[in-house]
Order: sequence, then C-alpha cells, then structure tokens
Amino acid sequence: MKKRDVTIVGGGVAGLTAAFFAARENLITTVIDNQGASGGVLINVDNIQNFPGFPDGIRGYELGPTIANQAAASGAEFMFGSVAEIRQSEQAWEVSGDFGTVMTINLVIATGSHPKLLGISNEEQLYGHGISYCATCDADFFRDEDVVIAGGGDAALDEALVLAEIVKSVTIVHHRDLPNGSKTTLAQVQALQNVRMLANSEVVKLLGDDVLIGASIRDKLGLIEEVNCTGLFVYVGSEPQTNLLQGFCELDASGHVAVDVQMATGITGLYAVGDIRQRSSGLLLGSAADGMAAARAIAAEN
Repeated sequence: MKKRDVTIVGGGVAGLTAAFFAARENLITTVIDNQGASGGVLINVDNIQNFPGFPDGIRGYELGPTIANQAAASGAEFMFGSVAEIRQSEQAWEVSGDFGTVMTINLVIATGSHPKLLGISNEEQLYGHGISYCATCDADFFRDEDVVIAGGGDAALDEALVLAEIVKSVTIVHHRDLPNGSKTTLAQVQALQNVRMLANSEVVKLLGDDVLIGASIRDKLGLIEEVNCTGLFVYVGSEPQTNLLQGFCELDASGHVAVDVQMATGITGLYAVGDIRQRSSGLLLGSAADGMAAARAIAAEN
C-alpha cells in the first residue's frame, strides 16, 4: 500500500491550503473530502468579501474549487468519501472509510464545523419546513416572503444581504446592542429598506406545527414580540467536528483541540487546522494560514 507523506481530512480552505503548500514541497499529498465539490461549507456562501485579492468579493463555490485546482496542479491527489476512523501505528497513520484505507506519515485534520442549533423545541422538526442554516441555498424558497435571521455575526450579515434582494422583509435578531460582524457589512445591511434589527433579543419559540408561521422573540426586558415569518435562518455560531480526534487529543468543553503555532497537536504526525482548533479566528484567511503553517512544519521535518 502506498504511504503518503501527508493526508488531509477535509476539503475546506484550511485543508486545501495545506494540500497546496505540502504538494509544492514535493510531498506525496492526499486530500480526503466528504463532499463532491471542494470548499467545505464555503461553497454555500454567496459572496465572500473578507478574503484578500477580490475587491468585489467572490462566490464560495468559485473560491473553493480555485484553491483545490491550485493544489491539484501542484501534485495533490483528491479522494472523496467519509472517514470512519483514524488509527496510529508505529510509523504511520491509517485513515479508513468508504474509500478504503490510506496510510500516511503525517495527518492533518481539517474537518471544520457545522452550524449550532438554537436549541428550541421543534427546531429539528421544522428544519426544511421553514428553518434553514444556509440562505444562499434556500433563499429562493422564500421569495417575496417575510423571514427572520437569528444571529449577528459576519455570516448573519452576509446572508442578510443575500436575502434582502429576494424576500419581502428581513428581521435580524441578535444578542448585543449592535451586531458584531464586519462594520462595513453592517453599514450595508443598515442601509437596506426592508431590513430591521431587534437588538438584545433572542428567538425563544417557533410557531407552527408542520411548517413555520412565526417566531416569538424576547428582548432584554423580557417582553415578547411575535413576528410573522415563513423562514428562519439560524447563524448563532458553529460546533467543531472533532469526533475523529476523540481518544487522541484532549478536547476543551466546546470540542476544540489545542495546537501549537505549527498546528501540531503534540501527538507525533498529527495536526489540526481551521475551525476545529482552539482560538481559531473563524475567518477564511486565518484558516488558510493554519493550513500553510501545518504544511510548512511537515515539510521541515521531511
């Protein structure tokens, strides 16, 4: 069985950048991605405005494959499938899944994160029936209707810009005095006529049995406002996908793994990059930097 120098689990910006830099160092490099299109959750973002080099922004489904193509052109191999297990032997790591088994000297985990739920009863039942975690994916289903966004970070504001062009009205519900996303994006959102913001508030109840018809929103004084809406888009954070690392690395209470400046976990040949590591910036550029750091550290050891 061919042994790779480095195998990257995950095809988001962090993993793809690691593959690009590793392949450029003539390391035998393989990316294992569980999606048909490289880019991770990035491919669902309509317009990325905080990645250098694109003054007018770039669509996620364009940026992800662009980095993947760079990695492939440098010699990286791509495999698609789901990783079920990783194992450590004396001289290598084994990565197993529906694609078979890959042996590798160094293993970079770049599995990213998934959206955090509101934690409200019937949220899961209403998923796909009014509840969504991706405006870029689902906005057209709510054309000329009233929708709510829960969250005030960059993702929430970016998706508000997408929704405002399609839906009748957008209500942004967030916990602070002002949303904590980019000030530039916030100014763009505030200028929209069909967007209003409910500060220091949270969604506490979903209305509707089979489909969403509204949401109850509570402010800091405890007052409840019922908002009619057919769509609720949730952007209240994310949770790291670190199940593969359980039993190998100590994870903190939120599921993140500690790494050093080279993205090394302290376990020989095991690295963690992007959203899954502690103190990640959560920004694409930071994820790219993580991937570069891991690849350069591995190259220095070979």
